[in-house]
Amino acid sequence: MTLRERIRAVYRGDAPDVVPFMLDLSHWFYHKHRMPWDLSQSYEKPEHELIEYHKGVGAGFYVPNLAPFFTVDCSDDVKTTTDKSDNGRTITWQIETPLGGIRRTRRWEDQTYAWGISRWGVKTEQELRVLGYALSRRSYSPKWEQYRAWDDAVGDIGVVYVSAGYSAMGHLLNYWLGVEGTVYARRAQYKIDGAAGVDHIL
Repeated sequence: MTLRERIRAVYRGDAPDVVPFMLDLSHWFYHKHRMPWDLSQSYEKPEHELIEYHKGVGAGFYVPNLAPFFTVDCSDDVKTTTDKSDNGRTITWQIETPLGGIRRTRRWEDQTYAWGISRWGVKTEQELRVLGYALSRRSYSPKWEQYRAWDDAVGDIGVVYVSAGYSAMGHLLNYWLGVEGTVYARRAQYKIDGAAGVDHIL
């Protein structure tokens, strides 16, 4: 069986000939070949070098990190921008709404070969309302032609997963507030509402 056949067999409830596995070697690949990756853009075309690297080491492929398999559209009263610094080492995302604006920044770090977070975007209750307003006015449309291009390029060495993006809580934890900030905000909200027996999630 090919790796793709093994994965599909598992989803069908059948027993594959051997236990299948798939790995995300993208960060390792970029670091090994000194290829900085850009969070301010999407990979419209399949990364053939990355796919071939998975083949070469015998690892199944499953997740194109920055491949856009859908488009995100916002209502007319929400404006989003992404700005990269002149030296290419910082990226800032900004959202403007009728309730106000928020912005977050990440900085390239050579030691970790990743984009560290230098500025969280939500620090106040009002900024949380801004984020909620912006997220509630998003709509999504699939880009199946780009998915099929990746799926064809991967072939029998894996099954390409479609990342649906972060949920609202995922946006808080990973983009705008951070794990620690989300935990403290949740505890503060619980203290306010707890006396009345109210327990709801941000």
